[in-house]
Amino acid sequence: MNSRYLSDHPSFSSVVDSFKRGQSTPREYLETCIAAIERFNPTIQAFTHTNLDKARKLADESTARYRAGSPLSPIDGMPIGVKDIIDTADMPTQMNSPIYEGHYPRSDAAAVRALYEGGGIPVGKTVTTEFAIGVSGPTVNPHNTEHTPGGSSSGSAAGTAAGMFSAALGTQTQGSIIRPASFCGVIGYKPTWSALSSDGIHPLSTTHDHLGTIADSVDDAWKLARWISERAPQQNAPGLSGPMGDTAIPPQALETVAVLRTQGYETLDEASLEAFDATLERLREKGVRVVEPDADGALASLVAQLDAIPDMSQELLCFEMRWPYMGYASAYPDKLSQKIHAMVEQGKAVTRDRYREILAIRNELRRQIAARSGQYDAFVLPSASGPAPRGLEYTGDRTLLVYGSLLGVPAYSLPVMDVDSMPLGLQLMGYADADYRLTCHAAWVMDEIGARARTNA
Repeated sequence: MNSRYLSDHPSFSSVVDSFKRGQSTPREYLETCIAAIERFNPTIQAFTHTNLDKARKLADESTARYRAGSPLSPIDGMPIGVKDIIDTADMPTQMNSPIYEGHYPRSDAAAVRALYEGGGIPVGKTVTTEFAIGVSGPTVNPHNTEHTPGGSSSGSAAGTAAGMFSAALGTQTQGSIIRPASFCGVIGYKPTWSALSSDGIHPLSTTHDHLGTIADSVDDAWKLARWISERAPQQNAPGLSGPMGDTAIPPQALETVAVLRTQGYETLDEASLEAFDATLERLREKGVRVVEPDADGALASLVAQLDAIPDMSQELLCFEMRWPYMGYASAYPDKLSQKIHAMVEQGKAVTRDRYREILAIRNELRRQIAARSGQYDAFVLPSASGPAPRGLEYTGDRTLLVYGSLLGVPAYSLPVMDVDSMPLGLQLMGYADADYRLTCHAAWVMDEIGARARTNA
């Protein structure tokens, strides 16, 4: 493990009180991130573009506000990475595609505007796979540079792990927040679908696309998302509810969890399955009732129905990709990867009747999940099919991530496991529009079993 590319810098939430007391400043904190950028980014390659002069100016302004006792929000002074499918007026937004090479949007995405309104400090644009679904970028995993950081929020996860910023904006269509967070050993938070505005974010699938956060603590992941939701909720959606202050998230113990032991577990290698089962045992030791499908007929029935989700998700995604990707395929055929060309063709084969059928099935599964909110505190499953694969072209299997994406329920990846000296996250899934409840459970898990269980370390 090339641990020299990892940072142990303190989380933003842990230093805010020192800003208020005048013991340190946002500018000093930013400089630790810039030092990590200068030291690690030549190898990690988390960024497509940085704007450090502006970041320093914003940090100085934040410092002045703390000295005056008037910070703008709980994220005032937070260094943040912005995934490069999210529009920024002062930095290029290129989608890792030659179609958009050198492209500067005319305005910021709604979420980026919210960052500025809260005193957040965007330090740069982070590497994504092509349009968040196609070919990989150059980013490597800070835990071992011969391995993928995961996709598509590659730079957001790797940059967080290497201490280049405290948190980052990521997006997830099928697995692109939870998986890279798992591979890089950081917190990944995918909110309830539509909780955060997608305005100014390049689309893939209207039924799948989520804006979320990747951070080095549950507190930072929640506070960043909560602020964005306050300032930029999705139109015609309730957004996130729950506290928006800068106090620590109160841990709430899990009492009962359901294990979603789907056919996706067939993608797990033996060591990863062993690590997951050991983590379930640690939860039991903490007093959590862990319910397996073979002990609960209703849960077994639900799991069997969830097994249809990966294929349905792919059909739905490809159908909804027809705009704008059919246009790209026609106008720029040589500038679009074969993977995206193939998905466009697959989408053409999905009929309108099949599309409606999948939406109806999704709605029924959502209803069944919601009906269990009084029975289980959360659902648990691995955050990926194992630790990060070697090499950069393949960013990992997404089967275990697709369930939460299609259902639109909130999910966390929590870095509580190691397999072969590489991180593997525990995925905690909750209920739609109950994100704060899940966040408090996530904080409890990190407090109780946050020291990673090592298998074959």
